[in-house]
Amino acid sequence: MIVDTKHGQFECNDITRKQRRDLYKRVKLVGVESNLSELHDLADEFAIIAFNDEEGIEKAFKGLTPLQEDEVLNDIVANYMGFDLEKDIGD
Repeated sequence: MIVDTKHGQFECNDITRKQRRDLYKRVKLVGVESNLSELHDLADEFAIIAFNDEEGIEKAFKGLTPLQEDEVLNDIVANYMGFDLEKDIGD
């Protein structure tokens, strides 16, 4: 799957419906708890899913700042979950 972001396009691994459902539960739980540490851990989990391993993440995010990485990860999570960030949260 290709994810378009303001920092470029990123080729991410596809996931199954079951994976999406399991991840959706976690996304909802972390969102309700508003725990910043868990939010970052979840984003890191999505990075592994999208890019296979730390080497893949390093390659994909080469040249990005930590803030830019977070913005890309937000777009990746949104794509996996089927969220429209502009519509859902006014990004």
